[in-house]
Amino acid sequence: MKSAALKDLTWVTVQLVLLAALLMMPAFGLLPFVVPLRPLGWLLCIAGPALSGVASWQLHAGRSLTPMPSPRRGAALLVDGMYRRVRHPVYSGLLIWALGIAIAAASILHFVLFGMLWVFFNAKAAHEERLLALQFSNYPEYAARTPRFFPSRIQSR
Repeated sequence: MKSAALKDLTWVTVQLVLLAALLMMPAFGLLPFVVPLRPLGWLLCIAGPALSGVASWQLHAGRSLTPMPSPRRGAALLVDGMYRRVRHPVYSGLLIWALGIAIAAASILHFVLFGMLWVFFNAKAAHEERLLALQFSNYPEYAARTPRFFPSRIQSR
């Protein structure tokens, strides 16, 4: 297996392990002040995958969708739709889902796992962005004007 393919597989495996841990770990260290927010957590558990789904659909429509951080050969740089507002809306949706799980569980352990996922996605996105900059000469300009996960302000055209 090529080194780049092995690195890609490692990134995806760690991501799946963290997501599975969030979903399957029992609540540990109940946070009573978070319990009243559980309905918000469940709402985020719905909103996050919806956001990721729409972003994935946009990538698939452009034939750029891949679970690996390495961009596909022949892929186009998507800068419209959700990608006009943030560079990684799929990760944004997964982070929203993970926060929802942590709030719904009201568990210290789940908030720690959410924090680990946040750090992981920042590292994975930085790695992916280095690869995108190699493939697309206009990526650094796009990255300079577009936030990584969440819009920082309302943008107008």
